[in-house]
Amino acid sequence: MFSGTGLQAGLQFAVTITLARLLTPHDFGVVSAAMVVITFTTIFSLIGVGPAIIQHPKLNDLHIRTGFLITVLLSFLFMIGMFLMSPLIATFFEIPELTLILKVLSIMFVTKGFAVISESLVQRKLKFKLLAGINIVSYLTYALVGIVLALIGFNYWALVMAQITQSIVKSILLIVTENHSMKFSLHKESAKELLFFGGGYTIARISNHFALQADNLVVGKWLGANFLGLYNRAYQLMVMPANLFGQVLDKVLFPLMAKVQNKKEPLSQSFRVGITSVAFFTIPVSLFIFIYSKEIVLILFGKRWLDLMPALQILSLGLLFRTGYKISDSLARATGAVYRRAWRQVIYAIMVFFGSWIGHHWGITGVSTGVLLAIVINYILMTHLSMKFINLTVVDFIKIHFPGLFTGILVVLSVFITSKINIIYNLNDFVLMFISFVLFATFVFLLFLLKIDQLLGNEVVWIKNRVLSMIRKK
Repeated sequence: MFSGTGLQAGLQFAVTITLARLLTPHDFGVVSAAMVVITFTTIFSLIGVGPAIIQHPKLNDLHIRTGFLITVLLSFLFMIGMFLMSPLIATFFEIPELTLILKVLSIMFVTKGFAVISESLVQRKLKFKLLAGINIVSYLTYALVGIVLALIGFNYWALVMAQITQSIVKSILLIVTENHSMKFSLHKESAKELLFFGGGYTIARISNHFALQADNLVVGKWLGANFLGLYNRAYQLMVMPANLFGQVLDKVLFPLMAKVQNKKEPLSQSFRVGITSVAFFTIPVSLFIFIYSKEIVLILFGKRWLDLMPALQILSLGLLFRTGYKISDSLARATGAVYRRAWRQVIYAIMVFFGSWIGHHWGITGVSTGVLLAIVINYILMTHLSMKFINLTVVDFIKIHFPGLFTGILVVLSVFITSKINIIYNLNDFVLMFISFVLFATFVFLLFLLKIDQLLGNEVVWIKNRVLSMIRKK
């Protein structure tokens, strides 16, 4: 799953750079506003049936058929609703182009609705190699359609058609590779079980999604499409490493934790390893982005995107918290604590909205600061919930971050050495970053080579041994 997501992240990186040079911030802003609406309403149309299928301890064919009926019916209802409501939404955002864009994108409700049960069964059966392959193939279609249409002058429609194509291809591949009976049935008890879990999940998901999109809503409404395009690119750069690592852990840990949902020790071990991994990976990446934010923007997007640099620096500081909360989120869903998770996500959503709304008076820099504070608070709230299900003290929780803090020190050391070299040779931006990365990688390699287990921590040593064991088997 990690290798597949890593490849997709690399592709996304390259596609983002290419499209940013072919399209304008306004083009990205218009489509970003549309996707805020589409992705938010998709949560209602799926109503948490997919996660309920993954988590249910005694799943049978009646659950699958009932879940399939519910998701397909709701998908068609929401497609019709979006088609009719699009003029009102465009008026709210004060972006006239949204009317037609939302009508076209509404087809995505149906494509996702038909495939949600298949995707859930793939995850429940732990077929992560298959899921990774489907994600890569579907994103390749996004890249191909988006770039080709942008080259021939389709402006924001290039992004719209790319989104639709990706959704259709992914759904077809899921249905073909994990083909269930696809028969409709309405079993009262099965529906009750699915909707009870799905209800709590949906409340949390709505709140979480609102938290993820409230800043875009504020920027789009009060600062305009151009600023939204800038802010969205900064946020996507920050989210990219979070998605690479956090979403992989979430997709794998949720079904695995669900299998041992009543056993405290395996849950504790999974949580410790997950948080340690996140800290070890995200803290150095966060510092690297913060220090080299100007160079990153210039290399990837060019001078006209330099205004997003302050937002990128601020958001990069939240990478640990933005990624780490996913471990607690997986644990809460796996143990069925969906309603206790839900009220925490409501608080998170409120914090993001008011933080970004207050911050918008200082532009996207103020919005980014408000969002960062909300992300930190959410991490604390979700960690507090997790501590109820595992054998871990507050002191132990703080200690498992130490390996990540140590790798952060290595980043600072690498940058310091590179800056001294730069004084002598006046390196260009890419070479400067490359040397810093090589130095950091060398320091980490020496750390593993010297087997300084006290600095690495038990969890990092365990992960290292597991990876080496997998390599030897292959």
